[in-house]
Amino acid sequence: MKKIILVIGAILLLGLILINILSEDTGTMATDGIEINTTYLKDSKDLVADMSISGNLRKERTLDIKTLLKENNTISIKNDQSGSEIEFIVINSNGKKVFSEMIKGDAIRSFKSLSGVGNIKLVLNSGQQNTVIIINEDELNNE
Repeated sequence: MKKIILVIGAILLLGLILINILSEDTGTMATDGIEINTTYLKDSKDLVADMSISGNLRKERTLDIKTLLKENNTISIKNDQSGSEIEFIVINSNGKKVFSEMIKGDAIRSFKSLSGVGNIKLVLNSGQQNTVIIINEDELNNE
């Protein structure tokens, strides 16, 4: 009876090892984490002008940033990952959603808003991330 239990245990252990080896695409574990670099407007410590995101995510993650919105706004996105989508949600100072779109690849989007501090929610899908986002580039160049 002990031999049967040992044989079954050895087979299960070998099966788990094989499943683990075969389930890895590259032979190494994918990292989980991103690096975010931001440039802030003027002397602000929390109003973002542009940012870059790089790394790898195992599951969806939402970033929430504050920025200065004006009447006519432009967001430029350079996304080097062709399979990666980012959902952009812009909320003005009154809490009203003024822009929402799933963006894949490079894009430039314009939208209208009340002037003032607003929030941008970025919903990043799982997978490789390599994106640069510039908010109101003309405003950044005037400073």
